[in-house]
Amino acid sequence: MRTPLILLLLGSLTLTACGGTGTTGTPSANDAGDQTKSTEEALILRQVNEVRAQPRTCGDQHFAATTPVTWNGYLAKAARAHAADMATRGYFDHRNPDGLEVEDRAEAAGYTGWQFVGENLAAGYDSEHVMKAWLDSPSHCRTLMDPRFKELGVGYVNDPASPKGTYWVQDFGTR
Repeated sequence: MRTPLILLLLGSLTLTACGGTGTTGTPSANDAGDQTKSTEEALILRQVNEVRAQPRTCGDQHFAATTPVTWNGYLAKAARAHAADMATRGYFDHRNPDGLEVEDRAEAAGYTGWQFVGENLAAGYDSEHVMKAWLDSPSHCRTLMDPRFKELGVGYVNDPASPKGTYWVQDFGTR
């Protein structure tokens, strides 16, 4: 794993108990990729911005209200692929069985030139309860409230045949 400028990959807590490119093929820093969202992904984006609009304490760390994040299709592509991979291969972790982490997946999906990336995972939750689970976890809450993050992509998979049934991935970034 290379050493990024700053990587905000917060610890993996098991919450079960716990697009388009430019003509050169390289997206510009202003290119937010495909803006298509599923109903679940749009819900999470809205909820994240509602959460960020209010001051909050995550564990022992206080956060002031912060700016909303905008949708990024490249981060969504990475998040969707990771959620699907976890469901298909039956694992739950920020690092996939091939050793790839959020920064690797984000870059492979076209999210290049980033300064910060971070990720929240959840599994086994429905859309009505997943945000509360993230907020109840200090490390996930801190990622949600981190004012350095400006963009978000969400992935959601519902596969009853998979070990946990539902998989959620929030990939945050700033370029």
